[in-house]
Amino acid sequence: MIEVRELRLVKAIDDHGSLVRAARVLGIAQPALTRALARLEAKLRGKLFERSRRGVIATDLGRAIIAEGSAILDSLESLDRHLAEARGTQTADLNIMAGAYMAESLCLTAAAGMLSAFPGTRLRLLSANWAEVPAAILDREAPIGVMDLRGFVPDPGLAVEKLRPQPAIFVARAGHPLAQQASVTLADIMTCPLAFIGRAPREVQAPHVAAREEARAKGQLHAAFPALVHESPTVTLKLLPQSDAVAGVSVILALEGLRQGNIVALPWQRPPWASIHPGIITLRNRALGAAEQGFLNLLRKADQQAEEEALAWCKAQGVPSACA
Repeated sequence: MIEVRELRLVKAIDDHGSLVRAARVLGIAQPALTRALARLEAKLRGKLFERSRRGVIATDLGRAIIAEGSAILDSLESLDRHLAEARGTQTADLNIMAGAYMAESLCLTAAAGMLSAFPGTRLRLLSANWAEVPAAILDREAPIGVMDLRGFVPDPGLAVEKLRPQPAIFVARAGHPLAQQASVTLADIMTCPLAFIGRAPREVQAPHVAAREEARAKGQLHAAFPALVHESPTVTLKLLPQSDAVAGVSVILALEGLRQGNIVALPWQRPPWASIHPGIITLRNRALGAAEQGFLNLLRKADQQAEEEALAWCKAQGVPSACA
């Protein structure tokens, strides 16, 4: 007998046409979703989806389950809503899709405010590489997306609101060899293992490529680039005190570690391209609810606070704060 959670799994895969996006919406890891789907197909003795270049497509068996299962899920959702109303405990779900740098800074600050401002809203903060955010909004995985806007070509169906640029710096463990120098260049940084996200905007990639060529010409290039790939900057920052790795992060994300002395900023005269340009994307002409508007207001407040803190740190350290 098929279970409700299995119906939700099948519907999510069909709605989003991708195991990766379905897993994100369901709040589980993609390998776990793949295993759950395989178990369900084994139980039903038939394939539910076929994979294609454009994603996954429901089979005849899959479509039959989706047709019947959708009605069941709609009825259960209606029942839950009526029960919540009767108890006076109705809740609403709000998904926010954000690039990791935004999810772990501005969005977390806004989320903290949501807990008290909108106690009847269940907030789900979905983190991904910045390049995946627009498709998630267009696919209606979330009504609000927050991402680095550099290199982003807006879709006609999306509305874009720019936030304040954030200066970025390179950081490493206290006592790191580069931290002992009076100044370092980007080519010097390329001699060390670099921790980086899987995909960066072109404006960031080009200077790194040039610096690697310079380090290679000197015979000092670190072999692997990046040496560590991870989408979470806060996880990366936890790695630094245990290694000679270097990471580029926004000042606002590095501040806690800098204040605690776990990491230090390398003496690098940051150019304006070393920055993050956050922005909000939503579906054009889609009205936002009270909780969604509330989150955006809190996000704008967090954005202003982050700018003030980052500029104050740059001024105190004598670090250029211009962003381009």
